Amino acid sequence: MQAWTDGDGTLHEIYTGAVIVHGDYLGPISYDSGRADLRWQRSSLAYFCPKCGEVWARLAMSDSRGVQQDFLCIHVACEKHGSTWHVPGSLLVDHVQYLLDAFPPDALRWEFKVQLINALKEIS
Repeated sequence: MQAWTDGDGTLHEIYTGAVIVHGDYLGPISYDSGRADLRWQRSSLAYFCPKCGEVWARLAMSDSRGVQQDFLCIHVACEKHGSTWHVPGSLLVDHVQYLLDAFPPDALRWEFKVQLINALKEIS
């Protein structure tokens, strides 16, 4: 079963892809793109740092047929630059904040590191 529609007419499809930070592959990720808490997200993501202009992370997603989805650019400061809106270097923005349980181990380590560094900066 590649895609299905539930009783309320929502299209569900398992999207699979890769978590990439600074060019390093951190592992695979998959989720049901029909989840309401994800706002039916059906695109790849490029994390763009508005301070230095680097695309420092990507979630390169493909649909159930294996077709890679176009990238949506989101503005999130990399871990080298401060931000008043997000934890710099965090992948947990937009709908991705609901995907922590789907993160591969290396992406969890990355997220833990940037969250810890940010917390230590805030208390010092």
